[in-house]
Amino acid sequence: MTRTVEELMIELDAVKGKLDSVLPKLAKARVAYLKNPSDITKTVLEEIQAEAIELQQEYSQLVSLIPAVTGLSRDEVDALTKEVRGTRRTEYRLARESLTRNEIGPTAWIEDYLDAAIERVKSILPPRWLAEEPRYAAQTTSLAFGDGYLSLTKGLRPESEMHPIHRLRQAIYVAEDFLQDQPFYDQFAGCFLVPALTRLAIQEPNLKHVGGEREERLHHLWKGPSGQVDATLFELLTAAGCVEKGREVEFISTTSEKSPDIRCYDPYPLVIECKKQASLSKYEAAEESIMRHLFLLLRIAARRHGLYGTFQLELTLEASLIDADEIVRSLVSQRLLPNPSRRLTYSWGTSAFFPSQRRNPLPGPTRIYSPNMLKVLFGWESDLPTWDGICCSIDARGEPFVDEALEPIALLWRNDSEIALKKRSKAPLNLFSKASLQIPPGEFGIIYVSCVEGTRAKVADMRQDAFADRLQAFEHSAKVRIPISLLVRLYPRCLDHGQPDLIESSVRYLSAEHGDADLFDRFPEMIFTHNDIEDESGEGSR
Repeated sequence: MTRTVEELMIELDAVKGKLDSVLPKLAKARVAYLKNPSDITKTVLEEIQAEAIELQQEYSQLVSLIPAVTGLSRDEVDALTKEVRGTRRTEYRLARESLTRNEIGPTAWIEDYLDAAIERVKSILPPRWLAEEPRYAAQTTSLAFGDGYLSLTKGLRPESEMHPIHRLRQAIYVAEDFLQDQPFYDQFAGCFLVPALTRLAIQEPNLKHVGGEREERLHHLWKGPSGQVDATLFELLTAAGCVEKGREVEFISTTSEKSPDIRCYDPYPLVIECKKQASLSKYEAAEESIMRHLFLLLRIAARRHGLYGTFQLELTLEASLIDADEIVRSLVSQRLLPNPSRRLTYSWGTSAFFPSQRRNPLPGPTRIYSPNMLKVLFGWESDLPTWDGICCSIDARGEPFVDEALEPIALLWRNDSEIALKKRSKAPLNLFSKASLQIPPGEFGIIYVSCVEGTRAKVADMRQDAFADRLQAFEHSAKVRIPISLLVRLYPRCLDHGQPDLIESSVRYLSAEHGDADLFDRFPEMIFTHNDIEDESGEGSR
């Protein structure tokens, strides 16, 4: 029998409708069998599963007829299918070098939403809670006075990530400082916190449609520990993103038992678990501390010899094994070479020195330690660093903006020892494992794992490869089904004079045994950034 296009579409819709009605029954039957594995529950499961398989086969057969009926090639059909689903992508970028400001266009302007975000968050706070810790504590005044200095690793400033004041207070203060163009605005904290609060404002209409303990989850932003604020934001924005995709979801009440974060009721019953990795691992923080100590020793020695400029250090040993005094002596001795920038090799690595003047004019009034200043003075690229970290200082004389840099000294460092690279590129598989344990027996579950990825390209790509390799061999309880999971990679960094910018790149993982690729179209891939302009590589908010 020869079908027309219209007849084929009617048949496809009919079979798809039957399949959509069977899938929730199949999910419930699996839960019932895993909770009570009896002959009765097994028989019911097998009958519904057989019906679902038969419908899926019928649907696949009808789909296979589309090229002959329409006259389109298979590639043309696939392209049209992707376009109809709204998932047509420009390019799938995984490599770190493809995730930069020149590659990823802005999808939202922070200033358009941030004021509303601040007011929304303030509205859930009790009176005087915000004022319990002073505003100035969230600012970077200390960088401008005395022997102030900057230390970055993974593109992050540890003092901004592990601030003594409550994380939510810090977020509000930093966001207000950015809007008001305060001189000592913490640009390093703002590069994540400002876009995150902005996204919360954009998602407020969707968040209102999330059921369950939505208000309790919002209140946890200020009631909960400071260290959980970023994770709570991740949960709130993931739930709102599900609503944005048309899903019916609710927050699951927190109990003493392990439980997932979100329940979703369509396209069939399932749960969602969100895990956010700490911005800096213990290893990264310990390594930064060692390099900070080395820089402070180096600055003393450099000043003693009247040296200013940029010292470059490439280590072939783990930072914990180095002799800081020996390295400082070697770095300072570079001044004696006819060409101090010529790289010298030692048992612990290599070094070079690029001298500068005591007074260095800048192109114009420049925020101290802004990306513009770091690039001009020390060759540091904030968008895509080629070093693991930088420690640096100028004599700012208490000024937040300067038109010349006095006494600039910097240490740019990276570690290429095999052990250090392996530890720095450690994949967040432990979070995926913990998330799988939150899924109740018999349930379908989707896992979202978020991590900050501000390292140089080599380390970032190694981490991505390690996560993919280990996840492929990952095993979880046979009593749960994880059809898809997503690794949400965040690239927060400030640009130019300190403008916050966040690139987000999510990587999809499809279960070989229980995978359902259609779920990628039904659930959010971008959590912290805007979805109006969507490609599979990532998005940026500025």
